[in-house]
Amino acid sequence: MTLCSFARAIRIRLRNSGKSGQETALGTMADPKEHTEPTWRFPGIEHEEPYRVHVEPGPNGEMIWQFMRAREFHFGCLVAGHLEAGMVGRIKVTAR
Repeated sequence: MTLCSFARAIRIRLRNSGKSGQETALGTMADPKEHTEPTWRFPGIEHEEPYRVHVEPGPNGEMIWQFMRAREFHFGCLVAGHLEAGMVGRIKVTAR
């Protein structure tokens, strides 16, 4: 996904049609990788930071985020094994 300007809030909607909870974090690629390690040690752990959203099976979740600068952001699932299985994506924010 590419955004044409920054300093604009967007709503990221997540749908969990699976059978287990999902937790998505937004940041640099290092951020999701760094935070997956605790999920291997403590399955079921949930985080409360505003750049993360936990979605149980069935319902939808959302995150509203305001991008303040142009750069590439990554998001990924923090549940143990999910990031490694490819549950990742990126958002490229560019200046007008």
